[in-house]
Formats: sequence, structure tokens, C-alpha cells
Amino acid sequence: MKKLVPFAIAASLAIATCPVSAFAIERNDPELQSYLNEINMTADELEEMLWNDYDMSLDDVETVDEIRDTLGEVLTEDNLQQLLNYYGLTEEELKQMLVDNGDLEPNEKITDVFKFYNELADYVDFLLPYSTPITEEALAKFLQERNMTKNELIALLNKHGESLDDYESIGDLADAVDYYKDLTPLTEETLKKLLDELGMTKQQLEKLLAAHGDSLSNYTTVEELSAAVIDYMTPDLDELGLTEAELQNLFNHLEAIDANDPQFASKMEEIIQRMEAIGADDFSGVKELSPAQIAEIADIMHDMLDLFQLDVKFYLTKNGVKKPLSLSTLMTMTSTNGYNLTIEIYNKQGQLLADLVLTPDMFNSDLFGNIGKDLENGEKIAKIEKHVKPKPIKRTEAGAKLPKTASPYAATALFGIFLIAAGAFLVRFRKGAA
Repeated sequence: MKKLVPFAIAASLAIATCPVSAFAIERNDPELQSYLNEINMTADELEEMLWNDYDMSLDDVETVDEIRDTLGEVLTEDNLQQLLNYYGLTEEELKQMLVDNGDLEPNEKITDVFKFYNELADYVDFLLPYSTPITEEALAKFLQERNMTKNELIALLNKHGESLDDYESIGDLADAVDYYKDLTPLTEETLKKLLDELGMTKQQLEKLLAAHGDSLSNYTTVEELSAAVIDYMTPDLDELGLTEAELQNLFNHLEAIDANDPQFASKMEEIIQRMEAIGADDFSGVKELSPAQIAEIADIMHDMLDLFQLDVKFYLTKNGVKKPLSLSTLMTMTSTNGYNLTIEIYNKQGQLLADLVLTPDMFNSDLFGNIGKDLENGEKIAKIEKHVKPKPIKRTEAGAKLPKTASPYAATALFGIFLIAAGAFLVRFRKGAA
């Protein structure tokens, strides 16, 4: 248990932010205030936009000129026409592209939604390839840019079980080619390095794959093998009824937490010390705990959730009846007496991010019985996450945008680890109470 919280931070909040510059622009800088007045935005609005569009904040810039260079001029009808001329588009064509992608309502003006020239130009650069069908002419231009022949392209796709017919736009095809060409070949040397990071032997890896009807012969790259290993080591959340949208909600929430905040680290260290003070490794079940210890454990879990800016509500549900349940009571339960256990997860603004349901059979089964193994696996997952890059998602319908930060796979993995972190105490004690 001692390693649980540090791992929870490393895995659940694996956002790899850079250190804050010692010369970051101050919020009260007169030049910044003048710029904010010029663009009619507050500092918070500007920072939100910089983060959403460029993954940067005011802490990442030293001067207003850096912001101007990034965002460009304020978008007007005049420079919008310049942009349209540059890309060879009519305003109607661009508007329809933005409407199809879910970025603009039919009754909205482009200048109402996009405030800066570079913001729109960067987005058009991103969208255009996905609006370009794979014609002979477009494909020939694409192959020339990639310095590939058509046969080489087909061979690359076939190697990964795909074909040209699987793609509808040049953008999709470019994403796939760039992804596949950037993968690391799986050789004896790269496999050994991966095994060393996992702390596993080749036999143990083969056993893990075989347990899921898989084998090493199915993989030719380190990244694809690593993704499979993470998938097999991560708790299966499908049976809890979590949707991909809910998993993405949770991932986005965890990703937004400022892990660089010194107060965050201080509070996390305090939680670690409280865990150690209880002596979590010295007992195996709730029967060995005093009421004061149970209360302290529940308080630690509440503080951990507060640190992650989450609220969790527990209910026993059956036939439309919904009974609220406290965490302290839940910790002492060995059965739900025929009720489902519903867990609702909210952010601090009261927005429901996800809910999951445990049936009586699931509650009494070994669904959580392998928590210790999951914790060990989690440490291994953290070590090989750097090998995994999300596979591009095909845009097969209007509005199906590529995710900005991560794939649902990543959300699943990270939320699985977070569930382990937040629920490890509860699981261990419930099992020991039986």
C-alpha cells in the first residue's frame, strides 16, 4: 500500500507538464493588461483559449509578443477573406466544413466563433485533409509528399491488416501512414528492453498473452505489443457499464488537475503519511480495525477524492428504490443483500462524469479480488506507457473529430488505475471482513 499513492499520481495524472518558467509573464503586467483590453478578453478567457487550442498557458510565455505571434491578428471580415483566398475556399465552403465538424452552428458567423486569424488558419490546416477524398490525383500528391510508391503504401497497410479501401480521406490515410512508419520494430533487442522495464521474463509475457488468446507472433512493433500488455494488465471496466464518453470525461478531468501546484504535492504527501500511520500493511481486514481506524480510512479516501477534485456517491438500488450509502458503512459490508451497488462520480461543480453499477454477484465475486495484482501491474503499466501512442481514429462521419489529447484506450487505462487507487482500501477491507 505504501507505493499506491505515488503510483496513482504518476499514472492517473501522467500529463508530463514542463516546469513553469521563472520568467513567466505576470497577470498584472501593464503590457498584458493593454493587450487584454485590445482583444476584449480577460486573462482567464485568454488562458483558457491558449490551453484549449495550443496546450499552453500564460505561465509558458514571457512577453505579449509571444502571444501575438501564436494567435495572430483578431479575426475580421477583411482578413477572413484573405484566409479564404489563401486556401482557395469560399466562405460558404468553409462554413459548411466547420458545421459538418460540429464547430459552428448554421446560424453563426465564423467570426463569432473564431476570434483570431491563426486560430482559424491552424484549424483549416487541420481539417482540409479530412475533407479531401482519396482520388487518384490526391493520392499521387500524397505519395510524392511522403516519398512512397503506391505498392509501398499498400504493403505498409497490409502489414497491419488494412487496405486503402479502409480510408475515406487523405487526412485519415496520412495519420495512419505516419503512425505506422513511426513504430519501433519488435526485435530481440527491443523486446529485451521492454521485458526489463516490465520486470518480466519472456515466458511470463507469453503466459500473459496466452491467457487472453494472444501470442508474440501477432506483433511486429514495440508500441502495439505495449498497448496490448497495458490492456491485458488494466482492470476490465466494461462489465461495470462505463461508456467511452464517461471514460473520456474522467480522463479529461484528471488531465486538467495541476500536478505542478506545490500544494498538491504537499497534500499528497500528507495522505501518504496518514496511510503509513494507520499501518495499512499490518492488517488484512476490517475485523482487525477499530471504529476510529475505519473512520480515519474513510476520511483519507474523502481527502484523496478532494485532492482529485471529485465527489463520489454510493447507493443501494433495486426495483426503482435508491438508498444512499455512506463510505464507512460500505467498508463494513460483505453483501448487498440482493441490491445493486451504484457508484456515481461527480466533479466539484456537481457534473456527473460517470456512474457504474455492481450487481450482487459482482460485489460478492472476485471482481476486485485481484487488487494486489492490479497494483503491481499498475507499476509496470506506468513504466511502459511511454511506448504507447494512440492509434489515429478514422473520421468516418461528420463531426467525428480526432481527440485532442488521448484515445478512449488511454482513458480506460488511466481511469482503471485511478479506480484502483481510490478503491484499494475499500476492497481490501471488504474482502477481509468475509
